[in-house]
Amino acid sequence: MALKIRMKTRDWDFWTPILLKDVKSDQIDLELTRVMSLIDNVAEDPDCEAAEMSLSRYAMRRNTGNDRNLIGIPFFIMRGFRNRCILTLEDSPLTTLKQLEGKRIGLSGWQDSGNTWTRALLIEQGVPVDSIRWTLSRMTSADKIDMNRGREFWDNRVVFHDPEETPLVELLKAGKIDAIFQAFMPAGFYEKGYGLRQLQPDFVEQEKAWYGRWGFVPGIHILAMKKDFVDAHPEAPGQLAELLRSSQDMWLAKRRKYFESTPWLIASLLEMARALPKDWDPIGLEPNREMLNEFARQQYLQKLTGELRDADFLFPYKTL
Repeated sequence: MALKIRMKTRDWDFWTPILLKDVKSDQIDLELTRVMSLIDNVAEDPDCEAAEMSLSRYAMRRNTGNDRNLIGIPFFIMRGFRNRCILTLEDSPLTTLKQLEGKRIGLSGWQDSGNTWTRALLIEQGVPVDSIRWTLSRMTSADKIDMNRGREFWDNRVVFHDPEETPLVELLKAGKIDAIFQAFMPAGFYEKGYGLRQLQPDFVEQEKAWYGRWGFVPGIHILAMKKDFVDAHPEAPGQLAELLRSSQDMWLAKRRKYFESTPWLIASLLEMARALPKDWDPIGLEPNREMLNEFARQQYLQKLTGELRDADFLFPYKTL
C-alpha cells in the first residue's frame, strides 16, 4: 500500500500534473495542500508530514539548534536569480548595483533566502551591506501588517522598521527610498504606467553572467519533512523527491509543447535551454554543495548566523 504523505506548498504551476493525477507513484500517496504563505516549521504542524520551507529559515534553525524533529531535504522547490528582484522607479537614474552604495533600500524580510542572495550581489560588487539604510515594511497595502517584522535585526543604524508599515511601493514613489528588494512583483507591476522597473535594464544578461561566474542557480526554498516520519519511513524522502521531479519534468515538457499559452513563452524557453545546462536544477547534496557552501558563507558575512557553516552542517541526514 502506498505511503500517505500530506504536503503544504505554494501554488507552483509545476505541481499541476500531480494535482490532475497525470503523475502518480506506486510508493507515495501524496496529498498536496496549496498555501499562500509558507508554514514556518513542518515539525510543528499537525496537518502535514512535508512542506516547502525557506532555506534561510531552515538554516537559521539549524544554527540555533531549533530544528527538533525537522529534516531538510536537498530538493529545491524554488530557485531563482536575483537581479530581477531589485526594483526602482521607471525614471530613476540608477541602473547598476554599484550605484546602490549609500542608498536607501526597502524590503519585507531581512532574513529571507532571496534577500540574502540579493545582498550577495551587492557584496560581490564591493558594496558593503552596512553602507545602505535598509527599511523593513510590507510591499503593498494589500499585504499584511507586521509590527515585529524582522525585529531581531533592527539596529536603528543600518536596519530600520517603518513604524507605520507604510507600503514600500509608496515609499519608493514618494522618494523616501531608492530601491526595493522583492521576490514577487507587486500587483500592478505588469500594467503600463505602474512606474516601476528592474534596476538593471539588462537583468537577464546580468543573470546569465552571474551564472557564468558562479555555476549555479540560487536555491530559495527546500523540501522539509518531520524527522520522526522519515525515521519510520527512511525511503520516503527519495520517493517523494522522485514524484515531485516527475511532475516538474512533465510540466516543462507540456510548456514546450503548448507554448502558445502566452505570446513569447517560447522565447523564454529557448533562452533557458541555450543559457543553462539540462541539470541546472539538481537534486541531492553533492550537486548542490557549492551553492549551499556559498549560501552558508553569505549568512555568516551578513551576520544572520554567528558561525561559518557549510553544506554538511545544513544537511546532515543523507536522505538524497
